Amino acid sequence: MISFASPAREHEASRELLETAVLRVLRSGGYVLGAEVETFESHLAQFTGAAFAVGLSSGTDALVCALLALGIGHGDEVLVPAFGFVAAPEAVLRTGARPVFVDVEPRTLGPDPDELRACLGPRTRAVIVMHLFGQAVDLAPLQTVTRALPILEDAAQAIGTRLHGRHVGTLGKVGTLSFFPAKALGAAGDAGALLTDDAELAQRVRRARVHGSPRAYVWDEPGGNYRIDALQAALLDAKLGVFPARIERRRQIGLRLARAAASRGACVIDGIPACHATFAPFALRVKERDTVLQRLRAAGVDARVQYPWTLPASRAFAPFAGSHPFPVADRASRELLSLPCHAELTDDEVDAIERALLDGLADG
Repeated sequence: MISFASPAREHEASRELLETAVLRVLRSGGYVLGAEVETFESHLAQFTGAAFAVGLSSGTDALVCALLALGIGHGDEVLVPAFGFVAAPEAVLRTGARPVFVDVEPRTLGPDPDELRACLGPRTRAVIVMHLFGQAVDLAPLQTVTRALPILEDAAQAIGTRLHGRHVGTLGKVGTLSFFPAKALGAAGDAGALLTDDAELAQRVRRARVHGSPRAYVWDEPGGNYRIDALQAALLDAKLGVFPARIERRRQIGLRLARAAASRGACVIDGIPACHATFAPFALRVKERDTVLQRLRAAGVDARVQYPWTLPASRAFAPFAGSHPFPVADRASRELLSLPCHAELTDDEVDAIERALLDGLADG
């Protein structure tokens, strides 16, 4: 089976670089925050163009810290897309606020501006946008609707993706990243980061990650143990040095698969023309999705359905689903299919994925 992700191959390709970083941290005796984290944060800010980057324990915890830093809590509402990963509404609930689900628009799967306008209320404090599948959501139409409300970018799947030349995660008030091992930039465990140009907000996040404490045994604000450890920071910093070449390899594979899918009339999730996508992973819409999925897997391709139902249809969020329909999100959950698309794929494997995709879509 051609794997959906291959962290072991990535390690093998950069063995000396990564193992040198690991040994350096182990021999230093400094394992929590410290110089390794500060170096990684500085390099991540430079790479993304953000004024500040804050390393955190996971992408989900980065969302929690962002919401805490924005002062969101009990009695507040946060608008969340009805389609995507669970971390966004989960983070809202962890602050004591209420997620309000918004249907998405079909091209980028970002919040539909008209639906967003209809869901705004007196308790709305922020909007979360998910940049899914290495694509970018254009925030401009949303900012026209939200005006002064902060937009929080969940860019867990989109590090390296750019829109109008700017990295996602730096387009709104604050952005969050995930470094789960299967991500385009992956740690050897859980890790995440937050991006912002707001110095005060960055400082609040730094306090939130250490229990809301500006100094030892002083707890001024809500927080938790949301620290990134030095080992993950060192590994990520080492990988960041070779990341541009790896992300370009991923992009070229995605563009090739997109051309193949388009030749069979499939609708690729391809963002908007100004988006420099990273295909993390490669996703497309297929009406006979389950049939095509079976064909791809039978051909040895680890194709997947990542979101088989909408977030408000999940049992965890039933109390917040309301009676409002989510037709575009519902359709996406029935039609979307994801394929392997990562830098560790060999040329022969890319050839095999393309052949399987063309065969699978032949009359799908």
